[in-house]
Amino acid sequence: MEKKRSFLWGAMILAIAGAICKVLGAIYRIPLARLVGDEGMALYQMAYPIYTTILTLATAGVPIAISVLVSRGETQGYTGDSRKIFRMSLLILLTFGFILTVLVMLFAPFIANNILREPRAYYPIMGVAPAIFLSSLMSVFRGYFQGLQSMVPTAVSQVAEQSVRVTAVLILAFMLFPYGLEYSAAGATSGAVVGGIAGSLVLFIYYYLSRRKVRSNSAELKYSGASSWELGREMVRLAIPVSFGAVVIPLVQMIDAVIVPQRLEFINYTHAQAMGLFGQLSGMASVLITLPNIFVISIATSLVPAIAEALTCRDLTLLNGRINYAFRAAMIITLPCTAGLFVLAFPISDLLFKLPQVGVPLEIMAFACIVLAAFQISSAGLQGLGRPEIAMRNLMVVGILKVIMNYSLTAVPVLNIRGAALATVAAFAIGSALNIFYLKKLTGVVYEKARLIRITLVTIVMGIVVKVSYQGLIGTDINSHIATLIAIVVGIGAYGILLLAIKEFDLGMIRRIVK
Repeated sequence: MEKKRSFLWGAMILAIAGAICKVLGAIYRIPLARLVGDEGMALYQMAYPIYTTILTLATAGVPIAISVLVSRGETQGYTGDSRKIFRMSLLILLTFGFILTVLVMLFAPFIANNILREPRAYYPIMGVAPAIFLSSLMSVFRGYFQGLQSMVPTAVSQVAEQSVRVTAVLILAFMLFPYGLEYSAAGATSGAVVGGIAGSLVLFIYYYLSRRKVRSNSAELKYSGASSWELGREMVRLAIPVSFGAVVIPLVQMIDAVIVPQRLEFINYTHAQAMGLFGQLSGMASVLITLPNIFVISIATSLVPAIAEALTCRDLTLLNGRINYAFRAAMIITLPCTAGLFVLAFPISDLLFKLPQVGVPLEIMAFACIVLAAFQISSAGLQGLGRPEIAMRNLMVVGILKVIMNYSLTAVPVLNIRGAALATVAAFAIGSALNIFYLKKLTGVVYEKARLIRITLVTIVMGIVVKVSYQGLIGTDINSHIATLIAIVVGIGAYGILLLAIKEFDLGMIRRIVK
């Protein structure tokens, strides 16, 4: 069997792939937003939560469940069980994915007209529906490889999927733009289908190569005695809480697409203005928040099988060490991103979207980087412990609070679109606190609070440096875009130097990552 990658190595591979994907994702949204405008982005964002809600329900828990079961089986020496898990999961997900794709297509008119109350959203929904089937397929392959702690297939397929998707989004949106915003948005959502085909092909190739390698190995497969159906039921048991928990977020995003514009109209914004503000929040500001969190998602994905392995070996020292390492890495990434997006909210919005007013919700949304990271890492820890139902329950609390606060705060005139941003931050802050509490209760982990305080202080200093740098450059009549880029580079340099100075990021950590 191929030698397992270390937890940090796996996280680094996924982080690199995730960084490439998110950079591509940010790049394509900039020309797309300039092409279709904030109203076109609102149509795009109305369709996407429908897709992500259904997709998450079908697939979110599958990679995690498969990775936990495969990791557990491989650690115990039952290599044959991994094959059974893969085959049963593939059968279940292909069937489920096909049914859901057909249902979305059938109900697209009802969703657009009666739920979203925007008939033009029908076309983007139809454009993205087939991607559900393809994503269901990919989730099984990715979970299988992640369970073996082989992150390369997942990483390569993600990059291939995103690269092709971004290209297809821009080409199709541009080609269909002359026919109307709804058709252009439909072309953009169809890019997910084209990207899904590319990602699936990559995973097929990796699986085929891995099977050839196994056939050449004469080692006999060992089985635990559990039947394929028993393993399949166990996969479903683990996947359902994660899927139902994860579906809360896209479901809430879908509800946001209904609530936020209507509540803005309630305080006398026109329909076009409300759609524009919603597009700025969901299609622009929220996108920037996801950039740093792709690194966190990579860490969380790698953490699940790593925690399962440590738990199977009954190594509590290793278990606690991995949890703290994950939190430490996540905060090192997200704290400075929060500071940068907060301090330079308006200049960054002007630089990327030519809409400085996006900085209004972005100033508040910047803090979502921190609370989302804490929630993702703590959820991964609970999932690796085999307690995904706790993370699901806490995520449901987040969803309920977010809907209530969205409805209430968005209709406050002085807050308006800021209210929706504030609701996101507050809801995830509460959810993160709940997750962290239960993770400590189950593992007895001692969180490294002193380190968090030191990194926070370094971040504050970095934020001040960035602000002073930007204002000083503007004062010398340097173009705002150039001043923004220089200030970001100065901030990164200052942050790195300060981390090295307080020894929160050192050569030892680098050696452990590349070991």
